[in-house]
Amino acid sequence: MQLGRPGIIAATAVEFGGELALFDTGAESNFENVASALRRIGFDVRDVRHVFLSHIHFDHAGAAWRFAVLGAKIYVHRRGAGHLIDPAKLVASATRIFGDNMETLWGRIAPVAEQSIRILEDMEIVRVGSSEVRALETPGHASHHHVYHWEDNVFGGDIAGVRLGKGPPIPPFVPPELHVESWHQSIARIRVLRPANLYLPHFGRVTDSIATHLDVLDERVHRWAEWFRDRLRHGDEEPQLIPAFAEYEAADLRAKGADDELVRDYECADPSYMAVAAALRYWRKYHPGEVSALGSK
Repeated sequence: MQLGRPGIIAATAVEFGGELALFDTGAESNFENVASALRRIGFDVRDVRHVFLSHIHFDHAGAAWRFAVLGAKIYVHRRGAGHLIDPAKLVASATRIFGDNMETLWGRIAPVAEQSIRILEDMEIVRVGSSEVRALETPGHASHHHVYHWEDNVFGGDIAGVRLGKGPPIPPFVPPELHVESWHQSIARIRVLRPANLYLPHFGRVTDSIATHLDVLDERVHRWAEWFRDRLRHGDEEPQLIPAFAEYEAADLRAKGADDELVRDYECADPSYMAVAAALRYWRKYHPGEVSALGSK
């Protein structure tokens, strides 16, 4: 129920032999919604003993401190741990983007005690109940991103795409760490696992072919990146790109059957304007020669 809208942000709860784990937490502003959902399936928030974070963006990890206070262990990538312990820089960076909407969107941000955090390395395993949960480093959306693999299941974080309702999977391009080549490699890491179930923070379990989902996502990562490259070659800057990409993305979604309401939901889950800053930084940092025609209309 992000800003009162259902089906935007998901946390995935899994019971492992009597131990309850949460994969991502959602924003702190949604903590009571998660608590209520857990009660409906017979649990209390205090039953959550393990919180596996895909990454530390506020829509995924904003409520981590609330679960840590209640005794949960918080598992996170090494590059994200320091920002959980001291979120000041993360808050300052997000405030530059979201301004006065910070608290409305994300709620209260507070530190996670260092003793509540366990850093996970690539391929490290955590035993939970009778199962083993494996972390896989999967950059592209963020350099500190993990997906989690247990049995024939994968929690995909944002690297596995945003997919709402009956819409298609799209890649959430956000600053400052978009890296297209890494994104393709991360999708390939998920693909070789051949999971029977793929869970997304935006939103829930993929109910049709996971292989097709990943193929479509992979293609869109490539195509969207090239769209930005071509516009930059023609000299477009952020003021032109923000409305142009919003229109391009909306048309892409409508071409796959999304109606106006679903397009608005996608915009809520993954604001299109954020892709512009992300793509500008990516192309100018990693491939400046490919956009060297900038300004030569």
